[in-house]
Amino acid sequence: MKILPSIVLLAPFLLLWEIFHKKQGEWRAAFLSAAVIWGVLLAAITETLSLFKAISFWPILGIWSLCLIAFAIYWIRVAGNPKNLPANFKLPDVSRFELFLLGGIAFIAGMVGLIALIAPPNTWDSMTYHMARVMHWIQDGSVADYPTHIVRQLFMNPGSEFIILHFQTLSGGDHFANFVQWFSMVGSAIGVPLIARELGADRRGQIFSAVVSMTIPMGILQGSSTQNDYVVTFWLVCLVYFTFKLRTDRTLWNALATGASLGLAILAKATAYIFAVPFLIWLGIGLFKSGWSKALQTIGIIAIISLSLNFGHYLRNYDLFGNPLGLTADVFSTGGQIQIFKYSNDIFTFSSLVSNSVRNIASNLGTPFDSINGMTQQGVDWIHSVIGLSPNDPRTTWPQTDFAVVPTSFSEDSAGNLLQVILIAVAIVLVITQPKQHKDRFIYCLSLILAFLLFSFYLRWQPWDNRLELPLFLLWSALIGTMMANIKRAWIPNAAMTILFLAALPWVFFNATRPLIGNQNIFNTGRLEQYFHNNHSLWLVYPRAANVLADYQCRQIGLYFGGGDWEYPLWVLLRQEFGSDFRIEAVNVENVSAKEYKEFPEFTPCAVLVADPLSTDNFSVNGTAYKVVMTTKYISILMPR
Repeated sequence: MKILPSIVLLAPFLLLWEIFHKKQGEWRAAFLSAAVIWGVLLAAITETLSLFKAISFWPILGIWSLCLIAFAIYWIRVAGNPKNLPANFKLPDVSRFELFLLGGIAFIAGMVGLIALIAPPNTWDSMTYHMARVMHWIQDGSVADYPTHIVRQLFMNPGSEFIILHFQTLSGGDHFANFVQWFSMVGSAIGVPLIARELGADRRGQIFSAVVSMTIPMGILQGSSTQNDYVVTFWLVCLVYFTFKLRTDRTLWNALATGASLGLAILAKATAYIFAVPFLIWLGIGLFKSGWSKALQTIGIIAIISLSLNFGHYLRNYDLFGNPLGLTADVFSTGGQIQIFKYSNDIFTFSSLVSNSVRNIASNLGTPFDSINGMTQQGVDWIHSVIGLSPNDPRTTWPQTDFAVVPTSFSEDSAGNLLQVILIAVAIVLVITQPKQHKDRFIYCLSLILAFLLFSFYLRWQPWDNRLELPLFLLWSALIGTMMANIKRAWIPNAAMTILFLAALPWVFFNATRPLIGNQNIFNTGRLEQYFHNNHSLWLVYPRAANVLADYQCRQIGLYFGGGDWEYPLWVLLRQEFGSDFRIEAVNVENVSAKEYKEFPEFTPCAVLVADPLSTDNFSVNGTAYKVVMTTKYISILMPR
């Protein structure tokens, strides 16, 4: 693991943070501003190097070094006398209870950061496409499309993986990969109180909002992973904050920052399209009230910046799929059979909206008590009987899944946020009953409700919807903290914040795939074995396959996998055997990405790894026949006859 080159990647952000701090006089707003500029730079560097197939250690290190030098010169000559640095980050006088809450926030951030450092990536999506696509980009020196059986590696929004790509290239491994989400978690906890301030929250309300944001069970679990829900959350937090600023201070910088935040959010995950809509409508109405001409100019700036950041991805998707957004469904191929799982509902009716809304709320209401969960399930079933839909209607439900209220979960795919849902309900009641002069709080509340309804109206219910809803919970945190601080009896919100912190601790310590304590925790389990925590049956299979390839000194490996098979651990294991001197390519691809073979030289591997044992008979690649040399229940190795 190379630490020093990775510092060169982070140092420009730190300098930007200090530069903005001296200009804006507020360290939290400066953090968001610096992050947005850094994110834009990273996306631009990635796309530019990709055009020349130059994504590799020295070009990335060189460009970030130039950025560092440029910012350092600006810092010294323009930002002020370096003798006055570092900037003063002193907190105002706070009460003992507020210090306790700030300490709790720091504790959770520190523990999740420790998990991110010690544990390797091991979520299912990371093993199939998040991390695997990064390895293909490093291998190809480009983020261009390539033939693959796992088409999610191509059309899914790549912003989070762009950041991982830079860390992976500079460090030579994945030790910093989890920190992308962790940074987004910390950044969101910094940004949410700023939104609360725009809603009129005092210092206490801002601290409350940070507590709510840092104690979300789903957020705690995802903060140490290589998923992308916290990344899109952070950029959406930036978007909402700069939207507030732009409504009251229509400077060029606020317009640029709003457009960049929107573009980075979309680049990170497609759910940003849905969650951003209500806030963009709110912004648009405010802009047009002050004049059409300036409003159109501002909207034009936002549109150009956001579209430019996604232009490369849009172009690649249009070239391969005929749609700039890529596919609107997951495509899985196993044994020659192709299954298509649509993301969107097949029907768009009031009943389907009610069904998905009720199920999305109920998914967060799981408790340790079967009797309570049973009553919640009965309530969901009753509502569906009234609207005349099944809770498992195939037109509104992810294929091959059924709705059920899941008991308290420590999985980052299904964990619910029960206490936060209760506080959201409380916040809505308080907003409705508040004086009319707090109009922004009311509109903000309506915007979040609309975002949730749009999410439920368009997307099928999925067992992992709680994960996709993470941005909403973070944005609700700002309103919850604001409204809780307005409760006159201080002991009520104080007790609520204390309960939130204490209730969050089990998710800190007992992450289902990266536990801090337990029989198989991140300290007493080897790093290699931890990759397979979510699919331990492969632990004895993949290392054996890598050993066989090493014994044969086979460095040109073909993959014949299904759309949901684990690819990334093979890259890790083969890197241990061969360093970087090997190549992995998908062979005999029959989906739309097979068109990309024309961009690659003919590849005849010395071994093919096949995930489907039924596909090993009469297997050939480019006219070369292969025979089985190793077979297991989960994977077989074929070599030329």
